[in-house]
Amino acid sequence: MTEPDEWSKKQTEPLGIFDLANKWAEALKVLGTGNGAGLVAAGVSLSSFSKNPPMLPFIKLGGVCFFVGVITFAIAFALVQLAIFSYDEMLHAVRGKSPELAHTSKTTSSSAMVAANRLAIVSALAFFVGIFLGLIAFLKA
Repeated sequence: MTEPDEWSKKQTEPLGIFDLANKWAEALKVLGTGNGAGLVAAGVSLSSFSKNPPMLPFIKLGGVCFFVGVITFAIAFALVQLAIFSYDEMLHAVRGKSPELAHTSKTTSSSAMVAANRLAIVSALAFFVGIFLGLIAFLKA
């Protein structure tokens, strides 16, 4: 069997926390943008279609879903930043030979990333439900 080349070796290396957090932040930005645009569209729709009462409950529910998506995005984004800084603190604590601080920072970083993951899922689900409710309102027009 031949030895894998450098490119192949590089592809199998796990991402570091900073690379992973960067990818998470980019994905969260997309969720935030989508939910923010949906929230604005729901607000505009309330004004534009105020004379069509059957649509209004779907528009309002969609707006609430997008609002939940924006809030969960913002909290998840903040948690990713907390995870990055806690991880950095852990590295400094390891170098400074402070096992208690290293353990505390590791726990904070891990917990923040898990919470950010869950909130990102909620944000994505809120986006899809908001889109679905918008589609229903559109079809009722």
